Amino acid sequence: MMVVAGEIVEFTDPGCPWCWAAEPSLRWLARLYGPWMRWRRVFGVQLDGAPGADGTEPASEVHDRWLAAARHGGVGVTNSLERIHASSRPAALAAKAAERQGPAAADDALRALREAYFLAGRPPDTEERIADALAGIPGLDVPRLLHDMTEPGVLAALQADWRETRDPHPSVIGLAGPGPHPGAAKQEEHTVRYAFPTIIVRGSGGERVVPGWRSPSVYREAVRAAAPELRRAPEPPALEPDLALERYRSLSSGDLALLTGGRPPKSVRATPTATTPIWRAAVPDHHFAVKSDNLDQVSTD
Repeated sequence: MMVVAGEIVEFTDPGCPWCWAAEPSLRWLARLYGPWMRWRRVFGVQLDGAPGADGTEPASEVHDRWLAAARHGGVGVTNSLERIHASSRPAALAAKAAERQGPAAADDALRALREAYFLAGRPPDTEERIADALAGIPGLDVPRLLHDMTEPGVLAALQADWRETRDPHPSVIGLAGPGPHPGAAKQEEHTVRYAFPTIIVRGSGGERVVPGWRSPSVYREAVRAAAPELRRAPEPPALEPDLALERYRSLSSGDLALLTGGRPPKSVRATPTATTPIWRAAVPDHHFAVKSDNLDQVSTD
């Protein structure tokens, strides 16, 4: 019987470019320590109001920041944004509802919601757009997910995530450090919250907070410090690329570097993006088709 050594808490948001950039590292971390650590996502809702509520700037400048974050993580980014969104709450609610269908469905749904925004430039911020982003995911019941988004239990769970995100650990208040994203807590109009992503690791060795952009080795050392019994945990071998694609449904160059030894899948061709290629399982073409170069005003973390 597998003994649980601790917990990893991931503060995140479907619309955060640094969370998108961190996906390869967090996939690697989950594969390395998933058998021994509980993993819990907390969706903090990065944008939660009308445009301008969290600061606005020209979308071209935001896109440049997306590109910079994406290059750090080896992930793809669209060439343009179709339109802006005022709130990431609908996507966060969809991701929370997906958890009712199990861990695999939750992972695939969150990935698809992020791809709709960062690869297709179409923020999944309406029921129609959410359904469009999630169409074709094997094993995911989209009508059930849309229904669950209105369930009191799911609404309460997301609100609990919102509150937990706005009770940050003292170590991240006023945090200063080298770039590109040190992870200091973000000041909002009436609250302060964790920056996204922030990882908290808890175990027999105590608690470690890892905010902002960090290398995979920093995540690994945080787990080993919080759960010292895992220092000798065996590192799994590199995945066969096509098996990795079957498991994760889409892979970036950052994923390949950490999961397959840099080897690309042979079963599909790569889809180019503004940064790096994406290898993806069969999904509707519109998931990756940018239909507009309309760049107006947009907010970001």
